Amino acid sequence: MTYFSNEINKEIGQYLRGIRKERNLTGEELAKRLNISQQQISRYETGKTKLTFEMMDTILLIFNKSWRDLFNHVIDRYDNERLQCIIKNENNYFAILDKDTKKMWR
Repeated sequence: MTYFSNEINKEIGQYLRGIRKERNLTGEELAKRLNISQQQISRYETGKTKLTFEMMDTILLIFNKSWRDLFNHVIDRYDNERLQCIIKNENNYFAILDKDTKKMWR
């Protein structure tokens, strides 16, 4: 569960960094708006520190984004990564199966 939680925190942080950069806002400028340190913004964006519900809501309001925007981004990224992992594992499985099948028919 910890791995999943850490990955989600990283995705949320990447989303935060992305919307901040879309608006050409520096970490320091966002920090001033939120009355926190620039280092705290950096920790949020790298996923090292979890955002509280209230802080994320405030950030979404600043950037005129919805919770749905955040969830769609995070879920899409997570689902895509999960799908790629499944495809890779299935390809490995079929490669092994193919080798075994060839051995059987010799």
